[in-house]
Amino acid sequence: MNNRFNLFLIFFSTLLSSCSQEKENPVCLEYESQEEEFANVQIVGEKDINLDFSSFIATYQTRGEFSGPLGDLAEHEGLDLFNIDKDLSDIPIHTIAEGVVVYARTGCPSSTQFSDNKILRECGAGWGNHLVIDHGNNIYSRYGHMRFDGVYKSVGDKVNKDEIIGLMGNSGRSEGRHLHLEIGYYSGDFDSCEPSKSFDFVVNPAAYGF
Repeated sequence: MNNRFNLFLIFFSTLLSSCSQEKENPVCLEYESQEEEFANVQIVGEKDINLDFSSFIATYQTRGEFSGPLGDLAEHEGLDLFNIDKDLSDIPIHTIAEGVVVYARTGCPSSTQFSDNKILRECGAGWGNHLVIDHGNNIYSRYGHMRFDGVYKSVGDKVNKDEIIGLMGNSGRSEGRHLHLEIGYYSGDFDSCEPSKSFDFVVNPAAYGF
């Protein structure tokens, strides 16, 4: 009887320890919220990136370029690709290279698709609904302003080059339906249960074939 009781105590304490570890180290597949959070403006940097982005698939009419002096805060942290064709309801977003999703921000609404978003502009730290993909060697890409119902991937998903990961939208600090694409370097880890965060620095996508 004592042996059975002792085995029960060992099993129960092991179960409690396992549950405690899960609470301390939760795994979130996405960070879903309508809160308006804030992240640091990213610094302009340079990096030798051994990835081929030249065949990136995108459907757009106009683009807004990355801008900012090297070593200073970026004036525009990424490349904007606008699609304002109202006859096209769904504009897919493709990956620039293979990798693994390490952050998924969801829950950000938008007031319209074809003019300035009027609601919750700082949702997702201004990026709105977005995904961050790890391409290895601390190189990441961010896909911002995705549609409320247009985030197709979750944390841990492996993606191939040119794979569709969601739909272009107008969430966050956005002035019309577009993709805000960033390429950045980050030396830390993305916490999939926490609000959006900045890269250590961002690079000009045009320098890598865009």
